[in-house]
Amino acid sequence: MEELKRLLLQVSDSYSDFVYGIMGIARDFPERLDDIKQFIKDNPEATTSDIGMWTMTEIRGIDPDDPPKLILTDDDE
Repeated sequence: MEELKRLLLQVSDSYSDFVYGIMGIARDFPERLDDIKQFIKDNPEATTSDIGMWTMTEIRGIDPDDPPKLILTDDDE
């Protein structure tokens, strides 16, 4: 995880919430940690948005063109 943190801090437009967010994804999907690090190494010009989009589609499996339906619930019921 230290290597991932170092890579994330080197992203040109890095900021703390981005670093913590991607590290949280790596924590939730430990089997994909090496994939995340490799993507960053293979794409040194990637921005935080690029990395966020890649993790959303490749790690979480969310299609940005067809996102899951939002289900609203009323907590007062």
